[in-house]
Amino acid sequence: MWTRGSGCAELATLLTPGEPTRIGGDVVEECISHRADLLVSRRLSGSFDLLNVAVPVDFEPENVTKVVSTVAGGPHSVLAAETASALGRGLGVHAEMVSASRPGDDRLEAEEVLDRIGLMVPELDGRVVEVEGIGELVEELDEGALLVIGAPGGSWLKRARFGPGARLKSKAQAGAVVVRSAPERVFQRMGEPVFVGPLRNADDTLRMHGQNVLAVANEGLLVGLVWREHLLHAGDAVVGTLMEEAVSAKVDETVSEARELEGTFGADPIPVTDHDEHLVGALSLPVA
Repeated sequence: MWTRGSGCAELATLLTPGEPTRIGGDVVEECISHRADLLVSRRLSGSFDLLNVAVPVDFEPENVTKVVSTVAGGPHSVLAAETASALGRGLGVHAEMVSASRPGDDRLEAEEVLDRIGLMVPELDGRVVEVEGIGELVEELDEGALLVIGAPGGSWLKRARFGPGARLKSKAQAGAVVVRSAPERVFQRMGEPVFVGPLRNADDTLRMHGQNVLAVANEGLLVGLVWREHLLHAGDAVVGTLMEEAVSAKVDETVSEARELEGTFGADPIPVTDHDEHLVGALSLPVA
């Protein structure tokens, strides 16, 4: 998904295997409805953490001759490396990641960062650079280098004016892309709803469904759960008389939060609802 802003459409196109989607309304609603995994935006918003975000800064794709991702121990480094790799492929240029070490310091930590991220982004070359500060790191970059960096902390104003990322961006030859990662959300992983109606009889439900725990929905609303053990030998009794109180994962929760329901559902699909209890999907989780 991408929002209006300089370089957003171009960046989204390079990062999307298919056709990126322009945001035309409420950002949160559209990201959920399209099950987006990345938002390309003109700025970072401190209140938006629904999915990964990439922000182009003075982005000039026609001038890019190389893509460089700076990585460290921060939470956004893997996304920065993945973004650099995708941009390298999209632009047809070499991409690499660099990890910084101060002269005289043990390079082991910087090398371990490269090794760890390299396992997740194996197509990306990596190297350690020894520099005293940010200015020297930028000077290491080739002319025409596009810099991909993780978002620093603090307020947007502080980051934009005073953060180390701002100094890197201001000296990058072909602009920069700032990325911020977010935990995986339920809407990104869920499939189609799995449910039975409350008027379906027990025997029919047993023939149609193999789950031990099954969502019960009426006119699009989640109204309960029914256990297979309660359906056995219930014959013509309808599901609505056998069901118990419903629990569900919310569509915008993190997958980690949804895992709290594994004790109830086991390997069966977890019903997913919006905040009005409409059944919108089902979440199947691999065994933790």
